[in-house]
Amino acid sequence: MEDFLIEARKLAYKETEKNYTPPIPILNLSTEKGKEIAKKLGANIDVVESGTLLMDCALGRALKEGRRGEHVQMSLDLANELLEKYSFDEKIKENIRHCILEHHGVDKFYSLESEICCNADCYRFISLKGFIMQSKYGRDMSFEEMVNLFTEKVEEKWNALSLDIVKKELTSQYEVILKILEELKK
Repeated sequence: MEDFLIEARKLAYKETEKNYTPPIPILNLSTEKGKEIAKKLGANIDVVESGTLLMDCALGRALKEGRRGEHVQMSLDLANELLEKYSFDEKIKENIRHCILEHHGVDKFYSLESEICCNADCYRFISLKGFIMQSKYGRDMSFEEMVNLFTEKVEEKWNALSLDIVKKELTSQYEVILKILEELKK
C-alpha cells in the first residue's frame, strides 16, 4: 500500500501542476485532516489518505474543459488506471473508489473511510484555514462570481458534513465564514 500512496500523491500533484486545481496546500489540508480523523475514529488511514489524494485529482482538468460536474467520474477514471497497476485486496480498492465517488456526500456512505473523506473535503471551504487558502489561490473570475462560488461551496460543504466531531470543530468557523461572505456581498 505504501507504493500505491506514493504513486497516488504523484498523480494528484502532477494533475495540480498541470491544471492548477486544487492547489497543493489545499489538497494537503484535506489529506491531513482526513488522516487525523481516521486515526481518531479507528478507520483505515491508508484508504482515507488515498481517497483524499484522488477525490479531486481531475478537478483542474474538468474545470479547464468546462466539465466541473464531471470531475468526480474523471477523478475515478484516473484512480482506476492507477489501481489496476496494484494487486492489493479488491475490497480496499472498492473502498478507495467509494471515497472518491462519495466525497460530496451521500445518504448512506459505503464505509467509514468514505464518510471521513467527505468530511475532510469540507475543511477546504468551511475551516478558516481552508477558506483563506482558497481566497489566496483566486480563480479567473470576477469578485462577485468568486463570492457567489464561495457561498455555494460553503453551503454545499456544510450540508455534506456528517461526523459530529467535525461539525463540533467547524461550527464556529462556518458561522464566521458566513458573516464574512455576507459582508462581501454588500
